[in-house]
Amino acid sequence: MKNHAGFRILAAFMGIYHLGMGIFGSFSGDMASKVANVMWGAHVVIDPQFSYMAKFLGAYVIAFGLMMLFIAKDPVRYSSLVYVAVVLAVIRILNRVVFSGDLHAAFSIAPSRMIGTIIGVALLNLGLLLLKPKAAEAAAN
Repeated sequence: MKNHAGFRILAAFMGIYHLGMGIFGSFSGDMASKVANVMWGAHVVIDPQFSYMAKFLGAYVIAFGLMMLFIAKDPVRYSSLVYVAVVLAVIRILNRVVFSGDLHAAFSIAPSRMIGTIIGVALLNLGLLLLKPKAAEAAAN
């Protein structure tokens, strides 16, 4: 049985990142706004609607982060969940491309930051796919 160290590290990084982002969003709209500004250059108007949406979306991001940590803990057993992460990444990328004008209008995110995010999300998920344990290993367990 292989250790899958690279895969574990990548999945754990993605899990911890998303868990942290979800916690920021769930507990403080102000903190979510500050993190969004640092990470993506987003300029957010903090109002009750944003604060509620940050909490709502934070719950989903926490769940995704936990899923990634499960994958990191037992890559062979949970390897099929990689496809869930990749599908979400494709949706995120398509949303950024299709709705880039809306994203810029709403949050003043520069096109270069949007492209950077798209490349980052694509590379992380490509790494998951390339390092994912093989189906034969999963079947053997």
